[in-house]
Amino acid sequence: MLVSAASVFAEENSFLRTVTVEQGMHQGSLNCFGCSVVVKGDLDGEIITIGGDVTVFGSVRRDIVALGGTIHLKNGAEVDADVVAIGGKVTTEGNVAGSGRFDSFPWTHLPGQLTIGWQGAVALLGFHVVCVLLPILPLRPWRVRNVVLASQKWLVSGLIGAGAIAAFSFLLDLLDEELHAGDTAELAVIILFLAVFVVGIAGITLAIGERFFPSRLVAALFAGGIVLVILELIPFLGFAVMVLGSCWATGAALWSGLGFRGPRPSAPKKGPVTLKLTS
Repeated sequence: MLVSAASVFAEENSFLRTVTVEQGMHQGSLNCFGCSVVVKGDLDGEIITIGGDVTVFGSVRRDIVALGGTIHLKNGAEVDADVVAIGGKVTTEGNVAGSGRFDSFPWTHLPGQLTIGWQGAVALLGFHVVCVLLPILPLRPWRVRNVVLASQKWLVSGLIGAGAIAAFSFLLDLLDEELHAGDTAELAVIILFLAVFVVGIAGITLAIGERFFPSRLVAALFAGGIVLVILELIPFLGFAVMVLGSCWATGAALWSGLGFRGPRPSAPKKGPVTLKLTS
């Protein structure tokens, strides 16, 4: 549902269209996906943008969070809660009144965000390097190749992965809201999911890279990682790459049993032992 630029009286969602809060009092929260928010009046509500910026000329009474965007607080702006930019910066111009914290994490890059900073790009590349090295070092390469084989059934892998991610989210919510299991149980579930995820990332990275460098493990992993990072850095498209890639990777890892399900390399044949006698 597109947000009216003139009035905001309830929680609203906007997609790919800039939202402007005009002069006057407005109540309600804004969620903006792939778009930016400009506040000229007085907003009593939260602002959350994914892949967009937030510019405040007036006042915002609750939290402002920008995922993959920059928050601009102009001269005379007033913010009464926390201001957080993940994958961007918080900039101030002139006199800005605020009672909350101002935090920015420019080294984080959300795939698909509109702006690209070198810190975020390097961090994204480093994330993929870690996801590749973690399973490659403890597991043998042929186990990762079993994940590659499973990833070739991309539709099956994608559906399995999407179901697994949905189940993982439901389980975390169940542990938190219904069972009140505590942080230890939630951390155990998160670690288990990350173990599956990184094995899958290594598998699809190798699968992509082997199209350029077949049968060359190191070169294929490097090429596959570069291709994934470049795709995730593309505005808007990168978000879809992240979602589809996560489903594909998770499903391939599960379908291959973390690489333990699949063909094993044949053992080298030992030739006859010849004894050489010398006098």
